[in-house]
Amino acid sequence: MLHLNHLPNAIPDEKLVHVLHRHPLTIFWLVMGYILLLGCVPFLFWYLPTYQAELVADPALMPLVVLGSSAFFLFAWLFLFQNFMDYYLDVWIVTNKRVLNIEQTGLFARTVSELRLYRVQDVTSTIKGVVETLFDFGDVEIQTAGEKTRFIFEEIPHPNRISKSILELSEVERREQLDEAVSEFGMPDKPNHPEQKKV
Repeated sequence: MLHLNHLPNAIPDEKLVHVLHRHPLTIFWLVMGYILLLGCVPFLFWYLPTYQAELVADPALMPLVVLGSSAFFLFAWLFLFQNFMDYYLDVWIVTNKRVLNIEQTGLFARTVSELRLYRVQDVTSTIKGVVETLFDFGDVEIQTAGEKTRFIFEEIPHPNRISKSILELSEVERREQLDEAVSEFGMPDKPNHPEQKKV
C-alpha cells in the first residue's frame, strides 16, 4: 500500500484520497500476447521434429534456427515486459491537497508532475466506445491555470466519479486557501478612519 511519506514534497495535513491505475481490461491484448508467446515454445518443439526433421538433423542449420528463435523470444519478452511496466508504473495520485501524475516512459525514464488542487479550473471525464461504457472506464482531463495546462488520467476506472471527487476536493482546498489568506491579510478590527457623527 502506498504511504504518503513516499510521495515527493510532503504537505502538512495531507491525506490520500485516490490511487489510480489504468483499468485492467486495457492490458487484455498484452496478456494474450504473453499466452501466445508461451504457447509458441511447445508448438515449436513439436513442429520441428515432426515436419522439419531434416532441419533438426542438419548440424549447420539447427544452430541458426536456435539462435534466431532465441533472439525472437528475447525481443518479444522485452517488448511485453516494457508494455507491462508502462501499464503498472503509470499512476495518478489524488490527495486532499494535490494531484500527482507519475508516468513511466520506457524502462529507465519517469516523469512526475504535481498540481495543487486550488489551481484546478475544470475537470472533464470522457468515456468512448461500447467497451469503455460497459466496463465504466475512460479518461479524466484536468484543466489548470499553471504552466502545464492539462493533466490527463488515461483509461482509469469510474472516470465520472473521479472527476466529481476532484472537483469537490478542489472547492474545499480553494475555500481553505481563501480562509488562510483572509486570516493572514484580513481586515483590522478597528477602522482606520473615525466614524462620522450622525446629525
